[in-house]
Amino acid sequence: MSTEAQVHGLIISHLNWTGSPDELTPEYPLIEQHVIDSLGMLKLVALLEEQFGVDVDDVDLVPTNFSTIAEIAAFVDSKRA
Repeated sequence: MSTEAQVHGLIISHLNWTGSPDELTPEYPLIEQHVIDSLGMLKLVALLEEQFGVDVDDVDLVPTNFSTIAEIAAFVDSKRA
């Protein structure tokens, strides 16, 4: 399963996504559409660290790393490399 697909699943399962799973595309603006807020960000970071075995530092907590599923997946993949 791709990193994008795994992140997609985490958001649907743990961040109370209420829309259709198909609506949550890799480029869907998560922060802009209030899918991820400050508490959601902390929850997502904990999930990413647990699921992917990465360490997310404070300097990594910038909107560009978490704006879309594609950006989150790229960020995770860069941490795993």
